[in-house]
Amino acid sequence: MQSTTIRSKYRLKNKLTLYFSQYKFVMLFSAIVLVLGAAFGVYTAIKYSGELELSNLSDAGLVDFLKGDKGTMGLFFPYMFTFLFYCSIIIFLNFKPILSVCSYLLLMVRGYLIGFDITVLIVLYGFAGVLNVIIVILPFELIVWLVLITISAIAIKRNLNLKKFGNSTCNKISNVNHVKTYCFFVAIGVLSLLLKCFLLPLIRVTIIVN
Repeated sequence: MQSTTIRSKYRLKNKLTLYFSQYKFVMLFSAIVLVLGAAFGVYTAIKYSGELELSNLSDAGLVDFLKGDKGTMGLFFPYMFTFLFYCSIIIFLNFKPILSVCSYLLLMVRGYLIGFDITVLIVLYGFAGVLNVIIVILPFELIVWLVLITISAIAIKRNLNLKKFGNSTCNKISNVNHVKTYCFFVAIGVLSLLLKCFLLPLIRVTIIVN
């Protein structure tokens, strides 16, 4: 039993090492683009901090939730559909290397919106805003970011290999079942959003919205 566990851990380590050796540069660039988008969102919110109101949040669903006009599941489904839209654009429209810009633009937009919204919450609600961002919003959003970065890296790398080597050779080089891999990471993202929505009621404990 112990030897089987050791072999399983060894195979997993090898797969992870191979994975990151193949995709590390694309993932790194994708992460940089996303973080730059977030930084620009933070900068924009700070620039107009004196004029900010709760209604300025780009996440209209969260505004409705905080006002009591929307429940947990009413928030989850728009989140899920938006996330699936991002994934679909990245996977299905990124079929040529030149269209890789679509993935980077989506990552930048996602980063900008989250950076802007968390800054608005912090500016408006001070310590309570910081607490909710750190505990409720940011951890799950980071998981979603990681999922989007990973899916983007796989799709972009596949297109680069496809252009260079052709379809059959591309599949051998990547050594990845793309459908299963996409489904796995999409499921992680959806689960993360679901957990986030179940924890969002905690925000109402510390943030009172008239």
